[in-house]
Amino acid sequence: MSVPYVALLVMLLLALAVAAVVAIALAHRLSRRERTAFPSSALVAAGRHAGGIDALAWVGLVAALVVIQVSSPSLTSGLGTGVLIGLTPALAGATFLAVQAFGELTWPRPSGPVRRAPLTPRTVRTIAPVGLRRLTWVWAGGLALVLVACGMASGTGRDIERVWDASSSGAAGPFPGWFYGGPLLAATAIVVAATEIVLRLVARRPAVVDTTPADDLALRTLSSLRVLRGTQLVLAWTLAGVLLVAGSALRNVGTIEVDGAVRTSVGLVGGGTTLLALGLALALAGPVTILFTGVAASARGAAPVGRALPAASDPVGS
Repeated sequence: MSVPYVALLVMLLLALAVAAVVAIALAHRLSRRERTAFPSSALVAAGRHAGGIDALAWVGLVAALVVIQVSSPSLTSGLGTGVLIGLTPALAGATFLAVQAFGELTWPRPSGPVRRAPLTPRTVRTIAPVGLRRLTWVWAGGLALVLVACGMASGTGRDIERVWDASSSGAAGPFPGWFYGGPLLAATAIVVAATEIVLRLVARRPAVVDTTPADDLALRTLSSLRVLRGTQLVLAWTLAGVLLVAGSALRNVGTIEVDGAVRTSVGLVGGGTTLLALGLALALAGPVTILFTGVAASARGAAPVGRALPAASDPVGS
C-alpha cells in the first residue's frame, strides 16, 4: 500500500474516533437535559430514542470503517484495493444513514384515546438546518466536480501523464481518474439520496403527543442536524481523500529525471501542493463542523424545552 493511502487511512481512523467520541458525548449531554427538562413522558421517550439512535449510528459508522479496512485484503487486491479504500467513507456513511433510518421507522407512535397533530405540514425545508444542509450539498458538488476534472485529466483512468518532449514523458499514480472516480461518483449520489430520504422520514414521522408544535419542530430539527452532521463528514472525507491522492500524483509527475538531470514543472508541483493542503484542510473541516454544530445546538437550546400542549387543543383523531 502506498504512502498516501497509509497516511489517509491513519488520518481517517483518528478523525473517526474523535468524531465518534464527540458525537456520543453530545448525545449523552442532550439526553441528560431532556430527562431534566421534559415534563411529558412521551417527549422524554422520544428524546431518549433520538439520542440513543444517533449514538448507535456513530458506533455503526466507526465499526463499518474498521471492518472494511480489516477485511479489505481478503475482499480485493491490486487496483481494487484503491477503489475500496476510496469508497470506505461512503460505505461507513451508508451504515450511519441506515441506522438513522431505522430509528425513524421505529419512532414511538402516539398512544391514548386522543391524538393531536399540527395542522401545518412538515417538510425537509422547514425542519433541516439550512446552513448544514447547504454545506452537505457543497461537499457533494465539489466532490463531483473534482472527480469529473480528474477523470478528464487522466488518459488511463488510473494515473496522470506528463509529456516533457518528444523523447521523455512520465506518469504517476494512483490518480482519481474514471477507474476510481466512477464508483466514487455513484457512491456520492447514493449517500446524498439516502440523506434526503432519511430527512423526509424525520419530517413525516408521527408528532410527539402532549407537547407544543414548537417543541415537536425543535426535536425534528435536532434529528435532522444529527443526520446531516454524519453525511457532511463522510462527504468531506471522501473529497479530502481525492484531493490528497490527486495532489500526491501531481507532485510526483511534476518531477522527472532525464539523463541524470532533474526536470521540474513548477505548475504541477505547485498545483499538487495546493491540492494536498486543501485535502488536509477538508479532512479537518468535517470533524470541526460536527463539534461546532453540536456546541451551537446545545447553546441555542436546540433540544425541546418540554412545554405540555394545552388541553384545549383540537383533537385530530383517535
